[in-house]
Amino acid sequence: MAGGDASMVAAPGLEAAGEAEVDSGFEFAFENEAFSDRVLRIEVISTGRKRRSEGDDGEGIIDSSWTASSTAVLRVKTVHVSSVILAAKSSFFFKLFSNGMKESDQRQSTVRIADSEENAFMELIRFMYNGRLTPTTESTLLVDILMIADKFDVASCIKLCSQRLIALPMTPESAVRCLDLPCSITMSADLSEAAKKFLSKRYEKFLLTKFQDELMRVPLAGIVAILSKNLPGAESENSVFDFVVRWADFQYPNSEERRKILSSSLLPVVALVRSMTNEILIDQPSCIMNFILKREHCSGSFPSGSIRSPPFYCAGHGFFLSAHRRMDPRNYFSLEIQKVEDKGLVRGTLDYEIELRTTPSLEFTCLWKGPTTTGCTHGFGCIVPWPEVIPDDSPFFIDDKLHVRVHLKITPQL
Repeated sequence: MAGGDASMVAAPGLEAAGEAEVDSGFEFAFENEAFSDRVLRIEVISTGRKRRSEGDDGEGIIDSSWTASSTAVLRVKTVHVSSVILAAKSSFFFKLFSNGMKESDQRQSTVRIADSEENAFMELIRFMYNGRLTPTTESTLLVDILMIADKFDVASCIKLCSQRLIALPMTPESAVRCLDLPCSITMSADLSEAAKKFLSKRYEKFLLTKFQDELMRVPLAGIVAILSKNLPGAESENSVFDFVVRWADFQYPNSEERRKILSSSLLPVVALVRSMTNEILIDQPSCIMNFILKREHCSGSFPSGSIRSPPFYCAGHGFFLSAHRRMDPRNYFSLEIQKVEDKGLVRGTLDYEIELRTTPSLEFTCLWKGPTTTGCTHGFGCIVPWPEVIPDDSPFFIDDKLHVRVHLKITPQL
């Protein structure tokens, strides 16, 4: 039986996808001491599997913001295995049983897996004996098996899991996990693309309140896919900007890392922030921000819209600089500092100063300064008559760039 030709058995429910599983013919030997020459000792350790956040429809998303650090052994399982069968399917076990190390000379061999991998690992062992996977429509379980098959280098199981995942409907959790598949998995690019399509479709109206908690746990690749395909019209630009900043605050507590992600990956997708770049130096509780606005962007954006800078942070609170033209009742150019939507208002006094670099000295000249309360809900800043800003001989543009420097200092309320 073991030496005969392998028979082809169609995977349940997947004939339309052209998928077939191979019956390896060794199922009789699984956990059978008579046909086993090794005892596989499985140490299951605690790694704190990432928590799930339940959406309105009960589907979960991995919370990538939390993992436990414990590696304590929770339990030990033993399985009787055939070294020949496992080595034939897995290069990992081939090396374990034949590389001349201490483990290869002993009847008992030990592997260590995470508690979140336990069910998938047992499925993988069975697969190596019978060439089949337990029928399931749970895409998250298939991702688990796919990941463990990659870890133990079982190529035939990787291929089969990938085929099934492509054929099955995705869930928010499985889609998120497919975005992070290692490139060593043959079909990782196809699965990643399918996950992006699923997420962009599911969150087509991503600004709806019901999606906000769920979206905070979607990784960067998913957010970029959603924004790239689903940006609403100009009337929602402020809401998109606020959403992007909230997501970055949640995912990247480190301000420097957050700034890099926003500048390189997210803000270029949001039209209204494409026209302003910034270089930020932060000295809590005061900070200095340098911004650059190109003449072509100013001319092209006004008077129909406004420009927003990437967010900056002072005393732990987010702000952004906005530039826009106001036509009524006067024709003027406005530079305003506004607070990013976050967890609350700071109580105290905020001193600010807005400067512009001017010709011919190329030094920064104070345009406006003053105090305000951080509890205010409106923006604060200064205005300049539009005819003084935009002409070719304007003292404010240097090499067709407007250089703005903002100083902020927050004095908490006692």
